[in-house]
Amino acid sequence: MSLYEPEIICETSAAAGDPEITRRRRAAYTPGVSTELRYEDKYDLDFFQSERGGHDVRYIVLHDTEGPTQAAISWWTNPENPYQSSAHDLIDKRGVIWRCVPYDKAAHHVGYSHIPGFNEFNAEDDRWKPNANLSTIGIELEYPRWPDSPPYPGAQLQSVVEHVRSLVLQFGVTRDRIFRHADIDTNGKTDPRNFQWDWFLDQVFSEVEHMLDETARHAAWNSSGIPYNPEAAFSRYARLHDLGKPETQEFDFGFQGREYRGQGFSKAIVYCEVGYWDAIKELSW
Repeated sequence: MSLYEPEIICETSAAAGDPEITRRRRAAYTPGVSTELRYEDKYDLDFFQSERGGHDVRYIVLHDTEGPTQAAISWWTNPENPYQSSAHDLIDKRGVIWRCVPYDKAAHHVGYSHIPGFNEFNAEDDRWKPNANLSTIGIELEYPRWPDSPPYPGAQLQSVVEHVRSLVLQFGVTRDRIFRHADIDTNGKTDPRNFQWDWFLDQVFSEVEHMLDETARHAAWNSSGIPYNPEAAFSRYARLHDLGKPETQEFDFGFQGREYRGQGFSKAIVYCEVGYWDAIKELSW
């Protein structure tokens, strides 16, 4: 099978139908969002794919289908497809993620692409080597054929943000290694069209950066032997009032028949009656 393909297009058609959807919890936490990612596994179909040849996943590339989901699925499994094109995942307009090619395999989606620092043009073979497919994950967004250019549905945008965020965390992909097909293709491709690129990257990485901060904070607390609970009332209060690092674990004490809990931080001691976490008091050492 060829790793090279000039364009992922949908030249066949199929009757659209609602897939039998598998629902799974989101891989990454988003404050205030309780949605679930919805998956339709298609790994049993014969999609064009190749071995990665020892290359690790380092990049993510977004495309659009220029046609309906079912047409894309049919094209990527069609023996008459001269480009042998495919993608790892396809996110339809409802936000359902169709999983086509496993991530340990190379999908055929960026064969004629140049990724600076990864591949160089080989004039003898008229190819970019190594092939960009070997180290990328390809994600297609269902989108109508040009010249139609409607806005992407909210459900689809939410899914692509959360799905790509989960891949970023799984494979350690940095912001500068996520591309549009148009960014790296050498044949003038323009997909994904009409996509809010900067907004998308901000949505993905603002939460990743928040998770990184929380991980660092967790490690710092634990290095002192004090368990870290980011939702604990005292730790939230200490961050809000800039009380510094924890100096003690939480401690309990009684006074006039009532139970209290407190904790010492660098700049102050905080305490309150147990159960009255919105009435924290602060005193100096």
